[in-house]
Amino acid sequence: MKARAWALYLTIGSAVLTAFVFVHPIRVGPLFNIIGLSAPIMMVIAARLHSPRQRLPWYLVAVGQALFVAGDVITYNYDRFFGTEPPFPSIGDVFYLSVYPFLIAGVLLLMRRRSPGRDRASLIDSLIIAVGVGTLSWVFLLAPYAYDETLALTEKLTAMAYPIMDLILFGVAVRLAVDRGRRPPAFYLMIGSIAVLFTTDTIYTWILLHGAYDNTTGLLELGWGLFYLLWGAAALHPSMVELDEPMAEADLQHPRRRLMILAGASLMAPAVMIVQSVRGEPVDVPVLAACSTVLFVLVLVRLNGLMVDVGQYRRAERQLREAEAKYRSLVEGLPAVVYIAEFGKDGAWRYLSPKIESILGFTPQEWMGQAALWRERILPEDREQALQAELRLLNGESRMQCEYRIVGKDGRVIWIHEEAEALEGDDGRPASLQGVMYDVTEQKLAEAQLVKALDAEKEAAAGLRVLQEMQNSFLQAVSHDLRTPLTSILGCALTLEGSLVQETLSREDEHDLIGRIASNSRKLHRLLTNLLDLDRMSRGIIAPNRDEVDVLDILIRVVQESSAETHPIELMTTEPVPARVDAAQVERIVENLVANAIRYTPNGTPVWIKAIGDGEGVLLVVEDAGPGVPVELRASIFEPFRQGNEVISHSPGVGIGLSLVARFAELHGGRAWVEDRDGGGASFRVYLPFETPDELDHETGSLVAQASDSSRSA
Repeated sequence: MKARAWALYLTIGSAVLTAFVFVHPIRVGPLFNIIGLSAPIMMVIAARLHSPRQRLPWYLVAVGQALFVAGDVITYNYDRFFGTEPPFPSIGDVFYLSVYPFLIAGVLLLMRRRSPGRDRASLIDSLIIAVGVGTLSWVFLLAPYAYDETLALTEKLTAMAYPIMDLILFGVAVRLAVDRGRRPPAFYLMIGSIAVLFTTDTIYTWILLHGAYDNTTGLLELGWGLFYLLWGAAALHPSMVELDEPMAEADLQHPRRRLMILAGASLMAPAVMIVQSVRGEPVDVPVLAACSTVLFVLVLVRLNGLMVDVGQYRRAERQLREAEAKYRSLVEGLPAVVYIAEFGKDGAWRYLSPKIESILGFTPQEWMGQAALWRERILPEDREQALQAELRLLNGESRMQCEYRIVGKDGRVIWIHEEAEALEGDDGRPASLQGVMYDVTEQKLAEAQLVKALDAEKEAAAGLRVLQEMQNSFLQAVSHDLRTPLTSILGCALTLEGSLVQETLSREDEHDLIGRIASNSRKLHRLLTNLLDLDRMSRGIIAPNRDEVDVLDILIRVVQESSAETHPIELMTTEPVPARVDAAQVERIVENLVANAIRYTPNGTPVWIKAIGDGEGVLLVVEDAGPGVPVELRASIFEPFRQGNEVISHSPGVGIGLSLVARFAELHGGRAWVEDRDGGGASFRVYLPFETPDELDHETGSLVAQASDSSRSA
């Protein structure tokens, strides 16, 4: 309702005014006065309703229109107020003439707020039009009063004041109309009101000069009524708040139309002289000459301004071309693609530097001819990121920075680093973006190499730390494994040495001590042999010395030498198992598997040993009823110096036994592994083929399945 109030007011007011003019029974003065008073009331309401930057101009116009109504009331009711016919001039004329200063002041305030800068061209244009129209006013409206000797001075001045005031108001309105600001609907309603008032007053003055005015027709009241209604509607229109807003300087609209109007106004004085001469009327040569001179001077000043503007324009154009050439040379020499492009999927590329051809392989013409080419060439996984960066810039972000990969014309994937800023359009909103695209492919590759090198360095450092820890742990373990048997050997030897002197030991005790010395010596020998074998195998100087042997004999010997008081060991194989293997290495394999089972299972845990042959190889199996080996450790425990799930730090074992088992198996062309034992525990298995194949088959095959079945049956 607020937005349509002006239209409703104008429609109702026009209907009432039309009825007043053409329906004789209701043509009464009070009704016209109500129409007139409605306009200032609407202005006061509108000033509070729309809250413009300044309300004073509208209040001044409202006062002026109220004075107009007051003049009507006094003039047409003079005999009622004063008992006589109204003289000339009368107090009503005072009210009428007081209207114009308020109207002119209101328009000037709007104009000052609307065009705060100096618009010399518009001022001169408005003066040319005002002087041209003023020439007509002088000849046809003012001169008859000025040269009428029957009128007293006050009568002349009062009669001439009306056209002069109309002319001043007209000139102010023209100055407002020719500025370069935006023209909202309220502007046209207000200018229309002033134009209607000027036209109606001009006709009224002409009628008075050539006869008496008959107000019974009501036609002039139609013009004055529209003066009220149009200005009231302008105040009610929502765009009235834009009338006093400072306007940004813009290009002149319809310059040809303005030129024609100025030409007509400039020719007004000579045209009037010609018309008067044709009519046979006297020509007021001094006044017309003065008007022609003023118009000529104004036109010269305007032309001088245009010439200055053209000169400045040409200089600015030349400087712009020079700057553009320098800018283009600078831009095209940059090692990057400089561009200006419109926003959006279908936004056109307005400029593109030639560098795009050396970076992406496309010529500027090829790239600019396809608006969607940029989006299409970006890799799908990077496209959304690039589009979101552009969208953030469109939504007000000050600067865009993003990186993405794009496919060049030759199919190469190129890394692009893009930076851009938004360029505003005429409406102040982002309309296009200006940016730079850098080829950072080599930088990205270098970064990837640096990251790879850093990762390798970290991995190497971690490996060195692990090796350091392994070395420390190995030294601790070796020292422990050496110290324990050496301590035992030394103790037994000292005891025997003392018994030789004092003869305090029995024969059985001596045999026991000698057995302990022999057992611990074998432990030392086995430890040193393992270390030496591991070293020789790491250097590749050990090969299996195959011979025909009975694996059962080897197992029996190992069981006898490994008789552990804490773990019962049971040999599950009872039949001979002929095999073509390295007997010493097989013995070492079984010894280490048994030692591993004893070391990592609780006391009292039984250990089972067996061998299975199939004519092509032999499967060695050592099982225990201990806790078993977690799945994630079943491969790593065969690595050197590994024990359980940690790098060894303190343990009675060095951590090379299972590594030797795996290495001996590989020398034979076989392999070692561990799996769960049926019934719980671990089942360590080593398969040794009789022939070393060229390519090792890592699958267990039928023999492994047979071994599993045998273990279940066992």
